[in-house]
Amino acid sequence: MTRQPHIETPGGTVTDNLAAQLPSTSGDAEAAAEVVRRIWAEVLEVSADSVDVHHSDFFEMGGYSLLALQAIGRILAEYGVDEVEAVEWEGELLNRLFENATPMTQAEFLAEKGCGTPSAANATHA
Repeated sequence: MTRQPHIETPGGTVTDNLAAQLPSTSGDAEAAAEVVRRIWAEVLEVSADSVDVHHSDFFEMGGYSLLALQAIGRILAEYGVDEVEAVEWEGELLNRLFENATPMTQAEFLAEKGCGTPSAANATHA
């Protein structure tokens, strides 16, 4: 018996062919992770190559709360997020950073919001 793809949703689990047709945000998260990696490197004054999107910890790399706010501000500016939306996003990004301080955690939030490459985000959120 072939197992159908499934996606967990607040309303239950989608287990039919619809799940296979739903868009994946993994590509967006990967693109966003590269943006986060670059900005963290700038803010932390390290090489971008030294920032691993899955394992690097912002605070272990020398970051602290004010630098976190600076990095988040740059990320939101990169994506052209408007001021009103930026207030909500900043709080969520900061909370996620304190829970799991990796670039991918930040990127996954951005992907949830429909961001991937900054050029696409500027067209959407400008």
